[in-house]
Amino acid sequence: MKLHDGYAYAQYFFSANNAATYDSLVSYATFGQDKMWKNQIAKIVDKGGFKPSVILDLAAGTGILSSKLEAGSDAASVCSLDLTFDYLKKAKEKSRQIFLVNSTAELLPFQAGIFDYVVSSYLLKYIDIETVAVESWRVLKQHGIVIFHDFTCPNNQVIQKIWRLYFYLLNLSGKLIKEWEPAFQLLDEVICKNRLWPIDTSQCLRKIGFIEVSCQYHTLGTSAIVSARKP
Repeated sequence: MKLHDGYAYAQYFFSANNAATYDSLVSYATFGQDKMWKNQIAKIVDKGGFKPSVILDLAAGTGILSSKLEAGSDAASVCSLDLTFDYLKKAKEKSRQIFLVNSTAELLPFQAGIFDYVVSSYLLKYIDIETVAVESWRVLKQHGIVIFHDFTCPNNQVIQKIWRLYFYLLNLSGKLIKEWEPAFQLLDEVICKNRLWPIDTSQCLRKIGFIEVSCQYHTLGTSAIVSARKP
């Protein structure tokens, strides 16, 4: 996917019209797995060794992950960056301590070497992986850790059938939940266009110079978390 295509999809899917319902939608639509996936990200952060820590959350949305990391890490300072301003306003309701930035992950408005962690959830399908990986390297401190999480299109044929049925029903539900209709219609297509993102991201991180690159699949191959450390 071209960079401007991903940017356009993100703007099309997420707006002031659906910011208020995002938290409940993502919980119900993932059958509660969103909480588990974010817990896995938090575990990687907890094991990273930075206490206190300075964390940049890319595509932070309404601050679900940001608030979890702030609450779970010892004296963590969290910066939440997102493309949609109305989503950031919802994030501010969760914590007044979180620093908010309305920007794109492809061009980070920060000095080099100031973050211990760069994390993201549901970002990879909307961006140019190499651009964001290079920017993450730039803003990370020495030994800093990057963590990327997103959906993955499953390879197992049985799970694929369930996957297709799920998105068919999700598409139908968009007729009733109008604010989410654009996302429900196209999300499956966007995810599967980027089905190789865990492999591409892992290779890209190694090429840039990251070490300890790890890729873990979750929930029957429908989600993945890729992490790595800057030496």
